[in-house]
Amino acid sequence: MKVNEYWNFNIDQGGTFTDIIGIAPDKKLIIKKVLTSKNNVSYNPVIDGITKVKKEYNSFANYPINEIKIGTTIATNALLERKGYKVLLVVTKGFQDNFVIGTQQRNKIFDRHHIRKKNIYSSILEVEERITSKGKIITHLNEKKVFNALKKYFSTGIKSISITLINGFLYSHHEKKIKDIASRIGFQNISCSYEVSPTINFTSRGFTTLVDAYLNPIIQTYVKKLEKKLKAKKISYMQSNGFLAEKINFNGKNAILSGPAGGVIGGIEVAKKNKIRKIIGFDMGGTSADIWHYDGEVEKETQTKISDIFIKTPMLKIDTIAAGGGSIAKYQNKRFVVGPESAGSFPGPACYRNNGPITLTDCNLVLGRIISDDFPKFFGKNKKSKISINEPKKKLKKIFLKVNKDFYNYQDIYQLADSFLNISIENMSAAIKKITIQKGIDIRNHALLIFGSASGQYCCKVAEKIGVKKIIFSPYSGVLSAYGIGLSKFGSVHQFSVEEILKENVITKYKNRIKIALSLQEKTYKEVYTIRVKYFGCNTIISIKLKNKSIKNIKEEFFKKHKKLYGFNYQDRKVFIDSIEVEIFLKRKKNYYLSNRKELKKKKNFSENFKVYIEGKWKKIRKFNSYSLLKNKIITGPAVFCDFNTTIFIEENWMMEKMPSGDFILSKKNIKSKNKLFLSNKKPSPEMLEIFNNLFFSVAEQMGVVLKNTAQSINIKERMDFSCALFNKNGELIANAPHIPIHLGAMSDTIKFLIRKHFDVFKKGISVLHNNPFSGGTHLPDLTVVTPFLDNNKVVYYLANRAHHSDIGGITPGSMPAFSKSINEEGIVFDGFPILEKGKIKEQQLLKKLNKKKYGSRDPEQNLYDIKAQLASNQRGILELKRIISSYGKETVNKYVDFIKENCSEIIFKKIKKISNSEFSSKMDNGALIKVKINFDKKIKKLKIDFTGSSKQLSNNFNTPLAVTKSVIIYFLRTLITKDIPLNEGFLKDIVIIIPKNSMLNPSYPSPVVAGNVETSQHLIDILNVALKVQSACYGTMSNITFGDKNFGYYETICGGEGASFGNNGADAVHCHMTNTSITDPEILEWYYPVRLTEFSIRKKSGGKGKWFGGNGVIRKIVFLKNLDLTILSNRRIIKPFGMVNKNNAKTGENIIVKKNNHIKLAHACQIKVSKGDTIILKTPGGAGYE
Repeated sequence: MKVNEYWNFNIDQGGTFTDIIGIAPDKKLIIKKVLTSKNNVSYNPVIDGITKVKKEYNSFANYPINEIKIGTTIATNALLERKGYKVLLVVTKGFQDNFVIGTQQRNKIFDRHHIRKKNIYSSILEVEERITSKGKIITHLNEKKVFNALKKYFSTGIKSISITLINGFLYSHHEKKIKDIASRIGFQNISCSYEVSPTINFTSRGFTTLVDAYLNPIIQTYVKKLEKKLKAKKISYMQSNGFLAEKINFNGKNAILSGPAGGVIGGIEVAKKNKIRKIIGFDMGGTSADIWHYDGEVEKETQTKISDIFIKTPMLKIDTIAAGGGSIAKYQNKRFVVGPESAGSFPGPACYRNNGPITLTDCNLVLGRIISDDFPKFFGKNKKSKISINEPKKKLKKIFLKVNKDFYNYQDIYQLADSFLNISIENMSAAIKKITIQKGIDIRNHALLIFGSASGQYCCKVAEKIGVKKIIFSPYSGVLSAYGIGLSKFGSVHQFSVEEILKENVITKYKNRIKIALSLQEKTYKEVYTIRVKYFGCNTIISIKLKNKSIKNIKEEFFKKHKKLYGFNYQDRKVFIDSIEVEIFLKRKKNYYLSNRKELKKKKNFSENFKVYIEGKWKKIRKFNSYSLLKNKIITGPAVFCDFNTTIFIEENWMMEKMPSGDFILSKKNIKSKNKLFLSNKKPSPEMLEIFNNLFFSVAEQMGVVLKNTAQSINIKERMDFSCALFNKNGELIANAPHIPIHLGAMSDTIKFLIRKHFDVFKKGISVLHNNPFSGGTHLPDLTVVTPFLDNNKVVYYLANRAHHSDIGGITPGSMPAFSKSINEEGIVFDGFPILEKGKIKEQQLLKKLNKKKYGSRDPEQNLYDIKAQLASNQRGILELKRIISSYGKETVNKYVDFIKENCSEIIFKKIKKISNSEFSSKMDNGALIKVKINFDKKIKKLKIDFTGSSKQLSNNFNTPLAVTKSVIIYFLRTLITKDIPLNEGFLKDIVIIIPKNSMLNPSYPSPVVAGNVETSQHLIDILNVALKVQSACYGTMSNITFGDKNFGYYETICGGEGASFGNNGADAVHCHMTNTSITDPEILEWYYPVRLTEFSIRKKSGGKGKWFGGNGVIRKIVFLKNLDLTILSNRRIIKPFGMVNKNNAKTGENIIVKKNNHIKLAHACQIKVSKGDTIILKTPGGAGYE
């Protein structure tokens, strides 16, 4: 073979290991894995790995390096660990807190305290300036003031600056002026939003620009050190968009997640070599698993969230799930639980000899599914030891002893370890199914392409669960990201906001702008334009390759894709261009891959027998490597393939074949797999408890995916104001996906009422529509669709979902009036209305009801579309439930429905029996009193929650339906448990709820209730928390604001301060308790509605004092640009958010309208006319302090 005079290297620097592929001067490939980190500050894994490869292949040790291609975690780690550069953030006045508040949502709905990550900016400067969405300057920039301010910050040692101004993505002259000033002062790194991410959305564009300024200096330091040490002719760097970049173009925003992008490129190449078009990529490592999809086109996304930071830049679409070899396996609450926590690289799994916990890797090792001899020797304190099988055995034994105190049917630690693996397989399968359903993919005609260190141990079982019959893996699957990095092209991706109607001249205009902005002149590259299209007013975007398509062609493709993904097309909405994206790249040079691998130490051709634990027994199976496999030779499972830094466990009824390409394909025989069960007439298996809990949860979750995809309204599709659930034949809750807290448990009362009143309808398989607040409903806009699941003409389960419709009639648009006097003024009441029979929707009957003359719906067609989506959601639930019954059998499924309910009640009972007698009462702004007594009755062994003494039914609409009151109680009980537990009817088994009839918490027809759902519920949860002294009151309102006219309506809820608790300060500016919806971005609000947001800030000193401080509320100022109707529903404008003592109380909120400089204070509930130029100021309450 001809010898070149240089080396080439392709490298993936991962979190635990760094993978090195060296291409020697004789074109042979040498693969090496080294640890990414060691206890040595000067250690660099890239340098270490290259040095070792050259040293071991000493024939060419002294040859120079031509090119190195690197994917590195340096940027990701700096962001995660908050070890970036000091940055000054410059923003438009009024928005200095925007990047603290973010979307106002908390990360986990059942966490009492929202813990924010540290800000990535060191200082912040607000500048007086404002350019409108139309390009008009209404506040000019004072350059002298800016110069003096920047000079002051520069003198403190800050050398990197991030500049993001409102509407600066399109009207950039103020950003450019500040950039020029910063450059003259001497700032070393200047990141401007109009250059970094010229797209609409102030929040995500600002975060992206911040990331760029925070990471750029770190990356440039890393690059300089590497180039100095390695002396290579050329070093290039992998980007998250799938292209390579030279150092001058390698920046912070594109450096995140570059390694996984290499895996996508490598995986696609493997599929192409084997003429496979449709693949699901499955990259399972030590901490997590990455999932991606390919069907002839690389999928991209334009925004992702990492460590609480939104990054808006084009990148390959990769979904990450919390499942890796290091996922921790534990026994808690009589259930086996796997993940989401990981042991990480340190201490790592128990077998790493660092006193780590039991993980999936340990279970595989103990069961013989992975071989200790195949691991490198760099474990233990001395970093030179093999992995240990004894350590995981000892720790499994401890778990085994605990389990057998509760359960007496576990034979040994091997059965225990096998149970953990079964749970992980179900969890991964459910996650993959959810992702593919979101994309509208029929996964059954895809191949599963596996790579990463752990995927080979699970691939066959996961494939069976998701219905895939073909698995493909490469000889380089253990280092596929490095392999893909070597195959990647040099290029870049740029995205530009458009926000205009789809027209030919608009496309031409922006293409010309792009060419000028990017200085595209010479044809030394290839350009590929993608147009991102949407319906006006929607955020559901579809990407279409532009090529030479006409507007007609683009529309046809858009309609086709939209119908396929979401099941409908709008009839009367204009098609808009969201943005245009351009890829600029060079064609790839030839790479020396495929079969030229060089083994430094020649491996033996072996095929030997060894023992593995399979299906409860130890069996002798064969172990192979690549040298024992000829092309087209077939291996039948069970067997283990160990080679190429990869271990593949070939399950029974699977066959593996080496292809002419050198890759390997596993195929499933047409034999139905049996599910392993531990059945007991008396006690459930902790394995199957967890599996069934997750299976039932997955049903509800997948129903939610279908509902979101197929709904038409923004409320459901984008705000995701809905919940989905599964119920037993008695209407008792089995599983509820945690979508909206206020819906938790509420639907159960609906099902039980309908069973009593409409069971004859259900027996016929008819689906019904219901929203009556006096029989399980919440408020009228929340429509519930219930579908029975029949077996042999008997109802055995119910599938249901509840979704908030944009309008259901009533006296005001949006069906949320401030002053309704009866339920009929709030909209149309549905009481078990039959809507689907024998597969046919009763459209005419439904439309007739929706179009009623008095208080009818303002958009019945949209109601109809959304109801159809709700029906489709339930049908998905039926399909998934049938699959579960088919796999496990009716008897087993029914048994575990009861078992998980009992398990839940046991968990909650352990908590409630410790509750001491307590009581608390507090008034609302309207004078209504809520009073509660809580005590555990030792005689009947139940917790009593007694609301006797609360106000009688109110004349206003702050009455709370009984179902809502129960939802609040279930949410309250769930937050008492800090660990993840199932949520079902078992929660209320040992709870006695006493609520007088015709009271504000249990009103009767025709009482108005719309504010009870959104406002009284927030007050109620605070009272329960303070009664038990678990948390001081939060802001206690959703601060609902609605404005509009006959042509449009806009609705939002606004966050406030979180209440403190023992050991925890309350968070500022976050949604708490019964809501968790997103807030509209300042630019989006101004572009799509006749208003201008002038301030969104944290309301300083509004939180209560104490040993632990309450969180602060917010100030939100909106200027109206035309005459409109305004409605506000709020609370805590008179009564302060309360703590354990008065000194803990927080500030009340304020509603103020500014008319011609006159500040007029508004009531907590009001409905007014506003004029052009008026400003509404909402100051939300803080959270109370603690003791």
